[in-house]
Amino acid sequence: MAFGNSHGAMNDKDLFLGYIKAYNAKDVSGMLTFFDEDCVLETISAGKVTVHTKGKAELEALARKSADAFASREQKVISLTQRQERVVAEIDYLAVLRVDLTHDLKAGSELKLRGISVCEFSGGRIVRLSDYS
Repeated sequence: MAFGNSHGAMNDKDLFLGYIKAYNAKDVSGMLTFFDEDCVLETISAGKVTVHTKGKAELEALARKSADAFASREQKVISLTQRQERVVAEIDYLAVLRVDLTHDLKAGSELKLRGISVCEFSGGRIVRLSDYS
């Protein structure tokens, strides 16, 4: 399911939800249409940055590797708040690993997390996505 390059008059909440829909479908090309060329993605876990990408090429490489690592994955939006060009979402995350990631995280393991995603927009594109868990 490709979303094309233009998202028309979508507001920031709709853009974020479109990204989540593509993410859940493991549609990397669709996900990327929501991001600016100079985007930043970061994951912060227990106060430490565990993932950081700069630019769409780095994001694409990570997204393709991540999509392949999971048999299934879903981000479920619990709440969504928009302020100016920023969306803050409370997310329940559920995934099942397809591959071994660490000694403790093996193929078939289920991951359940609750976190916060902070998404910043400019020009109808995501310029920064920070996921906190």
